[in-house]
Amino acid sequence: MTARTLSAGRATILYDDALLGHADEALFSPPACTPAVGGRGAAWIVPAIGDEAGEWVLRHYRRGGLPAKLVSDLYLWPGLALTRPWREWQLLSELHALGLPVPRPVAARVTRAFLGYRGDLITRRIPAARSLAELIRDRAGIPWREIGACIRRFHAAGVWHADLNAHNILVDQETAVWLIDFDRGERRRPAPGWQQANLERLSRSLRKLGVDEGALHEAWGALLGGYAQQG
Repeated sequence: MTARTLSAGRATILYDDALLGHADEALFSPPACTPAVGGRGAAWIVPAIGDEAGEWVLRHYRRGGLPAKLVSDLYLWPGLALTRPWREWQLLSELHALGLPVPRPVAARVTRAFLGYRGDLITRRIPAARSLAELIRDRAGIPWREIGACIRRFHAAGVWHADLNAHNILVDQETAVWLIDFDRGERRRPAPGWQQANLERLSRSLRKLGVDEGALHEAWGALLGGYAQQG
């Protein structure tokens, strides 16, 4: 993976030239796309181009909470290297190189607008994967121990996920577990405090989905068992 940058008017594009021989703004305005399910941002499933097989996920960064009611997708300019698409692309690139189960980043775009910017990110789509939230909704079999072991791998590598919830954990057809959406994520020195806070955030997410307390207790025990065993 080799990172390349390209300036296009008010936009700057960061891309992996091992996947793309050339990048331009047309990447972010595909002729065909399908809305993706879940997540706070606006996301679409788009066909991969060039020599790439499969599909990509194109996500436009959008604010959450009260700020979204005022400015839905405009962020204050902090300098290119500190923009959210730039940081997420770089983090995903780093985690992918470490062999952690994350979607491989394809390209990111940062577009200046007045004193702010708007952003987009393209990643490879993980084939035939469903979110933990979908599996819970459909009462499907869930590999709780494997989910716990996966989270522990990230924690051992010092990876803090800013929004670890049931929508950002995917399970593919081989029951392999993946983490997605690393907006605002970062590498940290491993420490029990933030690691426990990460797990508690996931626990709150499961409760919001209405998981029965008895079933949740059993599932959470299996998840923590996998988390401990991986360590």
